Amino acid sequence: MMNAPILIVDDEPDMCWAISHIIQSQGMSVITAYSGEDACVKLMTGNFSFVFLDAKLPDMDGLEVARRASTLLERRPRVVLVSGYHYYDDPVIRHAIVEGIICGFLAKPFTNKELLKTLQTLSQPSE
Repeated sequence: MMNAPILIVDDEPDMCWAISHIIQSQGMSVITAYSGEDACVKLMTGNFSFVFLDAKLPDMDGLEVARRASTLLERRPRVVLVSGYHYYDDPVIRHAIVEGIICGFLAKPFTNKELLKTLQTLSQPSE
């Protein structure tokens, strides 16, 4: 599944560019979406290994995008929620992880190293 592209979803083009640049520097391909609806369309028509998904999008909540993906897709990508508003121990985040809606969380601002460590950790086979 790592050969599949990674979907980056953020309404801030600079954030999409930054995440894309870091991931592409590792030889992986990236597709971007700038809204929840755009992300949903791309998720339904593409095959992604991972999704880095902003929590606050102008048209819908990032967790709603993740819920739709978990409900509608037979082969679900691993979703990492990215947020400057939530924190890892936030009950909403913990609940989404326990429910299997998301598999990881990355707090903004983050370093290149944190992003790559998250990607590497989630790339390991599940037991």
